[in-house]
Amino acid sequence: WNLANLFLTRGASTIFMLFLARMLAPDAFGLVAMATVVFELANAFVNSGLGAALIRSKSVSDADLNTVFFTNLGLSLAAYTTIFISAPFIATFYSQLELAALVQTMGLVVFINASKIVQIAVFSRDMDFKTQMKANTLATVVSGVLAVIVAYQGWGVWSLVVQMLSQAVVSALVLWMASNWRPSWQFSMESFSRLFAFGRNLLAEGLLSVAYQNSYILVIGRFFSAELTGLYFFAKKINNLVSKQLTGAVQKTTFPALATLQDDNATLKYKYRQIMQLMMFLIAPIMMLLAALAPTLISLAFDEKWQGAVPYLQLLCIVGMIFPLHALNMNLLNVKGRSDLVFKVGLVKKMVNLTMLFLAIRYGVLEIVISQVFATFLALFPNTYFSNKLIGYSLDEQVKDVIKPICAAVLGGASACYLAGEFQAHQAVTLILSALVGSGVYIVASFLIKAEGALILWGQVSKRLGY
Repeated sequence: WNLANLFLTRGASTIFMLFLARMLAPDAFGLVAMATVVFELANAFVNSGLGAALIRSKSVSDADLNTVFFTNLGLSLAAYTTIFISAPFIATFYSQLELAALVQTMGLVVFINASKIVQIAVFSRDMDFKTQMKANTLATVVSGVLAVIVAYQGWGVWSLVVQMLSQAVVSALVLWMASNWRPSWQFSMESFSRLFAFGRNLLAEGLLSVAYQNSYILVIGRFFSAELTGLYFFAKKINNLVSKQLTGAVQKTTFPALATLQDDNATLKYKYRQIMQLMMFLIAPIMMLLAALAPTLISLAFDEKWQGAVPYLQLLCIVGMIFPLHALNMNLLNVKGRSDLVFKVGLVKKMVNLTMLFLAIRYGVLEIVISQVFATFLALFPNTYFSNKLIGYSLDEQVKDVIKPICAAVLGGASACYLAGEFQAHQAVTLILSALVGSGVYIVASFLIKAEGALILWGQVSKRLGY
């Protein structure tokens, strides 16, 4: 159901983004990107890791659920108050006066998201991802339709704000209607202390992660134009449609199940290796094909004004291909209950990455994105250190688990890129044929070199078919 959620919501999001990109200029996306930095920081603060603590707990009481619910509402009030007051200063920082009203309006999403954290935790504990899929899909479709309608009416950048607000509202409404849990006037300091003992490190890491992930937007928005910010933000959104969303869906599904194995290191390692191998088998070819066919794709789907996003997207595809290694290692630390290590590892790698970012500012946006690629590889060292300490899953083993699909994906991407450059036909035909050839080369190469993810997937398919 998580995969269905992924394909339905991301597919719909992609379609609506196509329409909006045709009607809006890059600077509109740039303004929303600048405002999103503030919103995501507030959202991380409101979540505070308590939702993850509920999911991970072996048992939860009604007092636990009520405590988390009212804590999140209180934090959301504090967060929005801060956002509202600081909005004019944020607009001045970016030299974009229109940002003040955008930030104050978008900040309302913090309240809405805070209201559904407990509902999501309850559904996740029950392994009920079908309901979450329905909520997210309906919210994506409704918000996308509304955004396209108001964009057509000339609302400009505000159409993106409408999309964000309506998506949060519809999702929250569906989750509340589907859930039997309702809050009661109850707050337990014992529950708060126990859950926050785990969640506080996730809060710190969450704030650091959001600050780091949006530092590129912040820097580009501050030192460069809104148009360049929009092009980078646009490339990042396309990249995240595949890598982060697919990885997030797998993490969300496996976290409750793997938490039951937290005391069995041998089984935990075996399961994580399988997940890593399967994730890379799926993500590596998609990212390499996207990088190879980015010029044709952007030219076909978008206006000429978006061509500047192509080199950013190609480089970010490398970041996206490596992302599962980072995410799954962090997920492992959470499964083991070591949120303190999540914070420490996150702090180290972000210090290194931010150093590289600030060194690249003087050279330009392209160089900033290149520094992001190098930082992604450097971050593997601290990310895998404690995985080795806790369950013996070392960096060497992880590289061996992912190198085969990466090599096959590079070969498939190169084949698609060559065909796209040589084939003389309509761009849509070229794109489809190149993608098919690249995919075919990847699959054949994966089986020839016996990539573990391919063998695992084939074994499951054969079992289902009765072979």
